[in-house]
Amino acid sequence: MMSTFFLSCILITTFCYGKTREYNPSSYELQLEIADLKHQIRTLEVEMQLMEEKIDEQKASESKVLQSHIQIQEEVIDKLCSKIQIFEKSIEQLLEYQNKINTQLTTHENRLQSVSELKNTLADLLTKIHSSTTKTRVKSYKVQGGDSLEKIARLHHISVEALKANNKLIKDTIFPGQELQIPHDTK
Repeated sequence: MMSTFFLSCILITTFCYGKTREYNPSSYELQLEIADLKHQIRTLEVEMQLMEEKIDEQKASESKVLQSHIQIQEEVIDKLCSKIQIFEKSIEQLLEYQNKINTQLTTHENRLQSVSELKNTLADLLTKIHSSTTKTRVKSYKVQGGDSLEKIARLHHISVEALKANNKLIKDTIFPGQELQIPHDTK
């Protein structure tokens, strides 16, 4: 502020006295100007020191916040690792359970196969017993267009298997005009 005033005074003096006269500042004025400059330098140094302190405080504050965030993230990671271990154990238990179930299924399939074989054996025995206790007569049937083994078996109250066995048929294919022997039970 002082230097601005000082420069203003020089300009006014130069203007008033003309260009022929040079202005020579006194030593007192120079000392005032130097003192003013020193004061401005000290003010700037204090301002710089205050700014450096604020920057250091901000860095320290940001560092604390960052350390807090890092600690929180580490805790989250620890929890996730713990949960992953729990999930891994659960998966292992599920795999063991699945292996047990597969073993049991295989056992049950084998038992079902045995039951199926036993059922077939019993069916054969029943057929033999039934055929020995009943007299069977056979009647002839001529296949018509649109007939099927199932339709003919239903019409004569017998099973398709009995119809196929009695006529030594391997497939279900029949054709019109074909003669089939239909078993007929009498007691």
